[in-house]
Amino acid sequence: MHYRLIPVLVIALLQGTNVRGESTLTDSNIQYGHFEVSRAIADLVDPSTIESMSDVLQVDEDITWKMYVPDGYKPDEPAGLLVYVSPTPEGYMPRGWEPVFDEHNLILISAEKSGNRTPTKKRMLLAALAPYAASENYELDPSRIYVSGFSGGGKVASLAAIQFSSLFKGAIYICGVDPLPNVDATRLAEAKQNRYVFVTGSQDFNRSLTQKIFKNYEEDGMNNINLMIIRGMGHETPDEKRFRMAINFLDQRE
Repeated sequence: MHYRLIPVLVIALLQGTNVRGESTLTDSNIQYGHFEVSRAIADLVDPSTIESMSDVLQVDEDITWKMYVPDGYKPDEPAGLLVYVSPTPEGYMPRGWEPVFDEHNLILISAEKSGNRTPTKKRMLLAALAPYAASENYELDPSRIYVSGFSGGGKVASLAAIQFSSLFKGAIYICGVDPLPNVDATRLAEAKQNRYVFVTGSQDFNRSLTQKIFKNYEEDGMNNINLMIIRGMGHETPDEKRFRMAINFLDQRE
């Protein structure tokens, strides 16, 4: 299935946003390994919408994402996609995670210039546009579109996961998470169908807050959730083994 972002997915941020353009997937467009893709805002969003959100995006602005596509990717086997929100200006894949992407037919995409100093609204919008950018050249499984982030990126991921509950079917919050945002009953019910992993370390300064918000999720009826407290880990990303466990949880289906 060729995944395309539709306006309703970004309505929580920008009423009436429209995504432009159609594309045809061809083998010649496929790249493997680590690389960058860039798209002009004007190619992604209608001019009238850009004007209405000029406080966030500029018409002449380009967005660059870092991507990783496993060598085993095949167009006839739609891949999952993990949108990773970095706390730094550079998009990247955390060290040691590559084998998990290879094993799980999972693509990574992470926006550049989307670190903690970037306004939250813009970071969320870049996360929401990422699946569209990835689907230009890759077949994606809509049931395996996930969002994650570390530290401040984890907080943004936790907001995006709920605001865009039609888009992101799962999320991994790593050493950073915000409380559930106020959303309407329909979106909250939709979010309850998705899956969420909270990752923290016994030495992480955000551990207590992570545990508290996990408990709040439980109290609000979010049942498909998992808390991982990794012994000896500080404020850092988990290793390959723990990341694999998190992906396995998201990939579970009833």
